[in-house]
Amino acid sequence: MFINKIVAIAALAALTEQALAFNSHRHLHRRRIGAAKHTRWVTYVTTVTVDAPQQAPYSEPTPAPAPVHRQPEAPKAVAAAPAPPPFRNDAEVVAPAAPLTTLAVALKPVASLLQPVASYLPPLVPPPVKPSGGGGKGGKGHAGSGSGPVFSGKRGLAYNEATLANHFDDQCNGCSVWAYNWGSSPQGLAGNISYVPMLWGNKPMFIDHWQSDAQKAVDNGAKAMLSFNEPDNGGQAKMSPEQAAQLHVQHMNPWGGKALIGSPAVTNSGQPGEGLQWLEGFLKACDGQGEKCRVDFCVVHWYSQPQYADTLYDHIAKAHKLCGGKPVWLTEFGPVDAAGQQADAAAFLKEVIPKLDAIDYLHAYAPFMCSAGKLMSSANAMSETGKVYAGLS
Repeated sequence: MFINKIVAIAALAALTEQALAFNSHRHLHRRRIGAAKHTRWVTYVTTVTVDAPQQAPYSEPTPAPAPVHRQPEAPKAVAAAPAPPPFRNDAEVVAPAAPLTTLAVALKPVASLLQPVASYLPPLVPPPVKPSGGGGKGGKGHAGSGSGPVFSGKRGLAYNEATLANHFDDQCNGCSVWAYNWGSSPQGLAGNISYVPMLWGNKPMFIDHWQSDAQKAVDNGAKAMLSFNEPDNGGQAKMSPEQAAQLHVQHMNPWGGKALIGSPAVTNSGQPGEGLQWLEGFLKACDGQGEKCRVDFCVVHWYSQPQYADTLYDHIAKAHKLCGGKPVWLTEFGPVDAAGQQADAAAFLKEVIPKLDAIDYLHAYAPFMCSAGKLMSSANAMSETGKVYAGLS
């Protein structure tokens, strides 16, 4: 009988080796059960998925000890063995990739809430480039390179779809005197609206066709041009003030005297190195270069809760002072709630538009944005917010 036991153990070992050879991703985990009359071994087979190219080395199981024969004895009460800890396979643990951006968390008043969540942000890139055509050949207002307003009015449109901007302007009898689309080509904007091209960022997709698009805009009577879109914002055209100053001289300065040139547009962020602090750094970098930056007006954005509307006027005033008394353009603004979603824009615009019109050094403004669900309720009809902005409600 002892020989039979030895044969059985050898057979068991052979089967175990075959199971291990069958699949390198199966591990045998054995647990001893009971402590009284007999000793028996239970084999657990666990299948795991391994993402890493290498696994920890596998140790061969320790051979089972030879059984010990003893006289049966009365069973004794045995306390239940504690449950084994859950199986953990370290090979499955993969360190997370480093984040692409760093989330800065700081306690600050909700009044400094700057950008809405993604559903309310403008696109990261301008619309696809199409052949240029139309877009403010005559435009409204008059050309100028001094301190006076370049347009006959301040009201503008920020758009992605030119058809919506055209419908809006038709319904308000030409109340919008200028428009831009975060791009450098008007994409079908009506010729009676003065188109303002923008060099959105420093990537080749923006730089490569800027020269030709800017020339077409000037040929069609463009009165002004906009520099980079929120380079102080990591989610937009992110650049250092020094880099932006160098690129501004390279790509914007050549158009000075042909059109008014705006500064890069900055947010109303209160974080270090952002908002007006970034703009101040840009202007200092411009002064430190051999060739100075051509800046005829400064550009700002603003988003916050409606009850903090006073910070909008303060933001504009500070930008005006930073820019040495030059005019200011407000090319994005809107009310948001505490979660960053669009708030009651109709009531907000009804309150702030008269005050914006009264600021003599604010030469242009455009709320975010001329699209369905904002200034338009559909492709052909204004929303209540749009009617307020157009002065029809």
